[in-house]
Amino acid sequence: MRALGESQADVLAGFVILVGASMSVLYVDSVVVRAVFGIPLLVFLPGYALLLVLFPYSSAETRVSRPSLATSNRNLAGVTFVERIVLSFGTSLALVPLFGVLYLSIVPDGGAVSVVTLLAVGVGVGLLLGVYRRLQLPKPERYSFPTKVWPATGTNRALNVALAVVVVLSVVGLGAALAVPNYGETYTNLSLVTQQSNGEFVASGYPDTLSAGNSEIYATVTNHEREVTRYTLVVQLQRVETSSGSASVVEYEELARVSSEVAPGETWSTNPELSPEMTGSDLRLVYLLYEGDAPDNADTESAYQSTFVWVDN
Repeated sequence: MRALGESQADVLAGFVILVGASMSVLYVDSVVVRAVFGIPLLVFLPGYALLLVLFPYSSAETRVSRPSLATSNRNLAGVTFVERIVLSFGTSLALVPLFGVLYLSIVPDGGAVSVVTLLAVGVGVGLLLGVYRRLQLPKPERYSFPTKVWPATGTNRALNVALAVVVVLSVVGLGAALAVPNYGETYTNLSLVTQQSNGEFVASGYPDTLSAGNSEIYATVTNHEREVTRYTLVVQLQRVETSSGSASVVEYEELARVSSEVAPGETWSTNPELSPEMTGSDLRLVYLLYEGDAPDNADTESAYQSTFVWVDN
């Protein structure tokens, strides 16, 4: 706590952004709020934390060591405040893509919460390590965020208390982000696939002609809603007319209606029996997906998800 209390306003501001970013992803659904905290986290703080570790010195090129029997000069690498700010942006833009590649190679299906949490943890560790490195130097040689225009005693005391509170909140917030499931984006994926001779399912090779019996087309429904969801799939054969670039349904026939409960992260695959009576060419075989029950007059406007292929019959 003594080391934290002697740190500067830059570290305090950094931890405020870390807490704000993690909390906004977890609990706030506002794009503006997420941008306010997320943009600095992505494009500035990673580089700033790294520079704080690598260059804890002030910008003077030559500094005098503490008095001893033989006074000597030490040349220490340092960057000016403006250089530090500019380099922080450039370094962040180089580090964040590398972090993204590494993260996706380890956790290919990770969500926004886990990404922000891990990035915030890394930046937080960098800031604290930078504080430690800075405090190992004599006061005249330490890099100090330019806050000299403020009253020294009162402001430093307020910063000490604020930083201690923010660090505690950041630990609690990041812990909550790690413990709470990712309730970020939720969606359902509906796909049409065909089965190859080797048993593999691919989104290609759809039949041109629709015949009675089990279709060669399989509908797959993948649940990313974070909860058990009951789906209803309605299959229709539609005759459409195209005018002025828009298609309108002039006739349709319902061929199948099936339902199933799907657990989070699971995929439901169905191949219902189809016995069409409508004949003609350029017919549209439409799959309409609903959460829960489907209405009697199902259509693409009321469906949660829909997709189709062109067939002849």
